[in-house]
Amino acid sequence: MGVVVLYAAGIREAVASNDIEKMKAVAAQAEATIRAHGDLHVAYLDLVKAIQGFEGKGKKGKGGKKK
Repeated sequence: MGVVVLYAAGIREAVASNDIEKMKAVAAQAEATIRAHGDLHVAYLDLVKAIQGFEGKGKKGKGGKKK
């Protein structure tokens, strides 16, 4: 996926992409950034909630596998 510049709009773009793999990659990058900087927590929580929504409902987004 490559590196995404982490800011709230970039994280929310990942949420809107319906691409579970992109969401997970951005979430991993956000976790590292939050540990280092601690200033992206609200957008990160939105991203985690979107991932959980996909996984909990068995949705198949771009690049994702239906459970």
